[in-house]
Amino acid sequence: MPLIKWFPLFIAGAIMESTTQLCLKKGATVHKEISGFAYYLKLIKNKWVIAGILFYLIEMVIWIVLLSYIPLSIAFPLTGLQKIIIVFFSVLVLKEKVSRLEWLGVGITAIGIVIIGQT
Repeated sequence: MPLIKWFPLFIAGAIMESTTQLCLKKGATVHKEISGFAYYLKLIKNKWVIAGILFYLIEMVIWIVLLSYIPLSIAFPLTGLQKIIIVFFSVLVLKEKVSRLEWLGVGITAIGIVIIGQT
């Protein structure tokens, strides 16, 4: 079965994983002034952390579906797409700065994904 057929599901999974990481980042920073066990108790009740976990569960289901049809040796390297989307989300949503060297790494990752996707 051609890999291109599964690409929309890879995109959906990458977006879910990226959204997971954004939610967890927001949740982790809300109570960063609290330390020790109290910090972890706050995390358990944090809406961002809960949302992140729910997005992760959706992403896991997508991943399991993909693994049932695509060899792991191809599917796992293609998860590099998540890293690219996370960088873009970090810039757009979290307003993080990304250096030129980091953008170069994003470009190299994209080239690797295209090469693997051609197999």
